Amino acid sequence: MILANPAMLWALLALAIPIAVHLFNFRRFRRVYFSNVDRLAELRTESRRQSTLRRWLVLLMRCLAVAALVLAFARPSLPGSGSQLHSGATAVSVYIDNTFSMENSSAAGSQLDLARQKGREIAAAYSPSDRFQLLTSDLLGEQFRWLARDEFLAALDAIQISPASRTLSQVATRQHDFLRQTQAANRHAFIVSDFQTSAADFDRLATDSLVLTTLVPLEAVASDNLFIDTLRLDAPAYFAGGTVSAEVSVRNSGTHDAEKIPLRLIVGGRERAVATLDIPAGASARTTLRFTLDSSGWLDARAEITDYPVTFDDTYHFSLLAGQPVNMLEVASTPNPHLRKLFEADSAVRFASGTLPPDLSSLHFIILNETRTLPSGQAQALASWVDEGGTLAIVPAANADPSDLNLLLDLLRAPRLDTWQQRPVKAASVDFSASLYRNVFSATSSEMEMPSAQGHYRLATSQSVSHSIITGSDGSALLSATPHGAGRLYLFAMPLNAEWTDLVAQALFVPTLYNMALYSLPQPPPAFTLGSVDPIPLRHLYNPSSTPPQLSSADGTFSLIPDLRRSGSRSLLVPHGDIVLAGHYRLADEHLAFNYSRLESDLSFLTPAEVADRIDGLVGYSLVRPSSRPLDQELRARTAGTPLWRWCILAALLALAVEILLIKLPWRSSK
Repeated sequence: MILANPAMLWALLALAIPIAVHLFNFRRFRRVYFSNVDRLAELRTESRRQSTLRRWLVLLMRCLAVAALVLAFARPSLPGSGSQLHSGATAVSVYIDNTFSMENSSAAGSQLDLARQKGREIAAAYSPSDRFQLLTSDLLGEQFRWLARDEFLAALDAIQISPASRTLSQVATRQHDFLRQTQAANRHAFIVSDFQTSAADFDRLATDSLVLTTLVPLEAVASDNLFIDTLRLDAPAYFAGGTVSAEVSVRNSGTHDAEKIPLRLIVGGRERAVATLDIPAGASARTTLRFTLDSSGWLDARAEITDYPVTFDDTYHFSLLAGQPVNMLEVASTPNPHLRKLFEADSAVRFASGTLPPDLSSLHFIILNETRTLPSGQAQALASWVDEGGTLAIVPAANADPSDLNLLLDLLRAPRLDTWQQRPVKAASVDFSASLYRNVFSATSSEMEMPSAQGHYRLATSQSVSHSIITGSDGSALLSATPHGAGRLYLFAMPLNAEWTDLVAQALFVPTLYNMALYSLPQPPPAFTLGSVDPIPLRHLYNPSSTPPQLSSADGTFSLIPDLRRSGSRSLLVPHGDIVLAGHYRLADEHLAFNYSRLESDLSFLTPAEVADRIDGLVGYSLVRPSSRPLDQELRARTAGTPLWRWCILAALLALAVEILLIKLPWRSSK
């Protein structure tokens, strides 16, 4: 038992008062004379015994009444199941889940309405002088401040459904980080959610013994849902007259099979492709939708299905850019005729041959073809250019001093050119899973002709993170790829001419060099996810000193000035949760497509029992199970325990009532 006012126990000294009254009988007796006392002696003896018992019982009742009254003022309580409140201020952080799944309704109303009610009951369990934080899935900067209880309740009523989706660990981490900044003696966090299975990453929850986190699950009912899960464009570049292939994945998160589901592809406002899918329960189906590009430039498109009642994930918006040529430069004292033949007549590549210009920012792909000397300044410039997103291919000269190239390779953390070995070697394997050969070969055969080299450099790879694309029979790399920063380096081990390799005469030569060029200017991401805090890379560098361009919706109903930051030769758009509707947007001459997160699409939920199992053993975490009892009463019982002062008052009144009965009721002597 716990006493809130233990100093009141000194009042138990008042027990001496009824004891003193009992020990010192202050009643005066009157003497009565009888003529015959023989029979009176027996009656007197019997009455004295009854009177003594009655007096002791009255004393006991009086003592019990005084003791119970003193205990009532001491405010006793039984310990609660939760941790006790410490003396001092209390800081309370409350997360209200306002994701799409909270739109689900029950007999008591929508899940969001129930969550708001739980938030009010949490606030009622604390003192008006305590500080509160209200957090939602938006994680807006304005939410990271302390509120008075009245402000908290007003903000609670203003919560609306949001497209943002957060995992449980993200929410708990932000709450704990914010609570650590306060000096309050008591730090409590509450998470009110339907605990959707897709977001319940309990294995990544942050634990803090100084923060008491209480999970408040809302009972939700799982429902079937069909949604477009992913869409992928599987080509390095697009040009007018070419074919676009969009691989679409549609998922069935329900318990019933879905048959003959139509999937439509809308491009530029016109339906360009359609497919029909059969999707088993709990599985997904993939299909490829194809259409022909009519013109160059930006193109807005979407894939869509029809499914009720959940509709936010039935459409997938995406954008692509067609017709942008690659600026390519061959740096060579003698131009390579094979490269010129491959690229010179291609409209997708602007091919040029010459020396390195002072400014490399306009170039996308550079080939150093049998360059024997490379000044250190140019090596530094090339390394910086690759780091910012350029693609560099190095073709060494036969039996030359590689020291200048090795300086550049060291800067790029790529394999070094070791000794020249003038002996034939045949390729033993080609990594057809590399991005260079994506969608190039529908199938490969062990009888496929492999390229060979009459001489090559050994590549020292001990300090690099390179990947061998073409590997010789002696285990050496004939072509390796090394990522560096936002760019990439391709390193050949032999010259690209007929004297030293037959690769230039084989079919493998065209996709290898051509895809190096096309992938040097990658397609912008087809779509982005609403609610993500990751910066979005843009194609251009916008001058921060000038007026920034506006980000506006395609229909012109929405616009804002975005937060743009520089990263190398490009700008980054930093999202702050301002965009809340999926669709197509414009930023200067760039097109951006946004979709709702699919984290909310799987409408399966954890039961309170499953949540309890997941947090078993986690320090600082507890669970409030659904109950007809108001949440504020449950929380008070957990922190302050079960109060007993009412029972003490009742015991005092009962003792006084028994005392009155003992005094007033007649006691008859037995014969």
